[in-house]
Amino acid sequence: MKLSFSEIRMAFDFVSSREEGDNIAYVAAEEGEIFYYSEPLGLNEIRGIDIHSATCHSLPHRESLNLGQELAFDFVDERFPEEYSRVRDIFADGETSQERFREMLESAGRLREWEEYESARVAEVLGEWCGARGIVFDG
Repeated sequence: MKLSFSEIRMAFDFVSSREEGDNIAYVAAEEGEIFYYSEPLGLNEIRGIDIHSATCHSLPHRESLNLGQELAFDFVDERFPEEYSRVRDIFADGETSQERFREMLESAGRLREWEEYESARVAEVLGEWCGARGIVFDG
């Protein structure tokens, strides 16, 4: 059974929605299923699942694939280099950095450009990650 990319992306977003390790999603490639675990949310779908099998993979957090702050810096470096130092200052304050980065882009009229860039890059890197593990998508 195959998974859709949107299912993988949704699970990836779940994993990346909190600090690394808080939310976990396992892709069982043979079964074509995704199982979720989150202690903070009281969610445990992995009971009885062999998460250590060769065809079961824990989806990475966006930070471990350099799709968090690193991606923001790549975008600014490529498309908005005159604001690099401002973005560096924004990310120096970790607590509100993502929100402040988005506000800066919105005020510059570049939020949509960022969202498209981010979405394309996440799809590319996540697709590579899946391909390296033999995870195949429907259509």
